Amino acid sequence: MDRRDYEEFLNTEIKKIEDLKAKGLMEKDILDLNQFSYEAIRLCGLPLTYLIPKSEPQKMTLKEWDTHTSSEHKWEFYDGVPFADCNERDRIMLGLIYSSGLKHLLEILPTKSKEELIKLLSRR
Repeated sequence: MDRRDYEEFLNTEIKKIEDLKAKGLMEKDILDLNQFSYEAIRLCGLPLTYLIPKSEPQKMTLKEWDTHTSSEHKWEFYDGVPFADCNERDRIMLGLIYSSGLKHLLEILPTKSKEELIKLLSRR
């Protein structure tokens, strides 16, 4: 797809999202449709996800899992990096942390990673 076609495609997606917002659909409803590019979602001011990971695990519905996994439901690996699209990677990562909980994440992180996390958090 050349640049002009991509821009037209993106503008069409943005219009569809804006129409859905005008009809009163909430962010969650639009994201759950799982039919728009991450760029269109971002340009419309929607969040990447509506899931908020907490300390304890949270159950996900099948629809939430569908929304937060890749559109083809394939785990991809390109040139040493899982998921060539960082938005897709981040959405899946947040879904997994949501379902396992932050406490569990800290339990399974290696000590060196916890030390790095503490350094990052202390800089904020």
